[in-house]
Amino acid sequence: MNNQQGCNAIPHPLLSIDEALETLIGAAKVINKTQLVALDDALDKVLAFDICSDIASPGFDNSSMDGYAIHLKEDQIAIPGGFSFEITDRISAGSTGKMLVEGCAARIFTGAPIPRGANTVVMQEECELIDGNSKIEIYRPIALNENIRPRGNDIQLGDVILSKGRQLLPQDIALAASVGVRKIEVFKRIKVGVFFTGDELVEPGNALKKGQIFNSNRYALVAMLNKLGCEIVNLGNIKDTFKATCDALEQLKSNCDLIVTTGGVSVGEEDHVKPAVEKLGKLDLWRIKVKPGKPLAFGSVADTAFIGLPGNPVSAMVTFFLFAQPFIRKMQGLSVYQNQTTQVQCNFDWQRPRPRREFVRVKLDCSTAPASASLYPKQGSDVLSSMVWADGLIEVPENSTFSQGKILNYYSL
Repeated sequence: MNNQQGCNAIPHPLLSIDEALETLIGAAKVINKTQLVALDDALDKVLAFDICSDIASPGFDNSSMDGYAIHLKEDQIAIPGGFSFEITDRISAGSTGKMLVEGCAARIFTGAPIPRGANTVVMQEECELIDGNSKIEIYRPIALNENIRPRGNDIQLGDVILSKGRQLLPQDIALAASVGVRKIEVFKRIKVGVFFTGDELVEPGNALKKGQIFNSNRYALVAMLNKLGCEIVNLGNIKDTFKATCDALEQLKSNCDLIVTTGGVSVGEEDHVKPAVEKLGKLDLWRIKVKPGKPLAFGSVADTAFIGLPGNPVSAMVTFFLFAQPFIRKMQGLSVYQNQTTQVQCNFDWQRPRPRREFVRVKLDCSTAPASASLYPKQGSDVLSSMVWADGLIEVPENSTFSQGKILNYYSL
């Protein structure tokens, strides 16, 4: 879609959500800047390269529990119990035992290396100490290799243990540490520039005059970007003039990977963001078959991507979730960047078909199987309190009707 088609007032068909997402995601460029970080600083970072293990883990056969390592004779394997073994060694984690000969046992603890000659481990609860605690007796059949964790049981030498594009969780960091990795190469945080215009917008803490509103979108947008781990360049409220808007875009384009604004770019609005972006770059204005949030702007200022969200608070948050979030996550280098859904059943009827796909705010009840979702009674795009009440969004397909119990896609917020 070119600028003329996207930004003038000539009506054109609405894009489907899938078409808009496909175009957005196709245009997202993965950041090419990386850095080495210590394990303590790696949480939630995105892995820039595969991590391969230089060792096997564990690096030696070891005991999976406290008990006795035994050199079991061939004629004792799986034979009814009653055998006794002389205790000749004691092996704790971090130490190495002596060679174990036939008919002997070594007291062994969880994680300790299996001594040479040992071929099974019997848990301590199944062993009875006899002869002044110098021997053990076992009264059940014993098999080979019981309670022995073999070398490489978890990881083999050369295994890829963590793949590029993974957002690192505590367990990932632990796994890296377990094979001796000290630092991890990750993608740098992307820089997202924001600013806000509008004479009607007032910062919280100031008195409202007639016709004014508090600027909740500023704090929603910054919080959502922070939650995604972005580095934010926030110019705050700027003068509502064409020059000030151009100056803000010029400042951000040289310092940011993405610029995001809310409001002021839909067809016919008197606002400076649209002409300023068009002057410094290019802009497509999309009307999307989605509710809430039909208008969405996408383009660039020089080489910096630009996304313009709707101005209504719920529309801004929902379209950020649907479109900006996967775009940003792909830019961050994540291999899984699309929003994930689960299947839930609806506790409400939907009797009037709508031409746009709707994302309605719901509260989830997990006491049922599958979980069930109740609808917030006010679904207007101005009802910001509904976003606090809701656990997530139900995706209602276009031109559909259904009764309670219908299974649909659910997006957790």
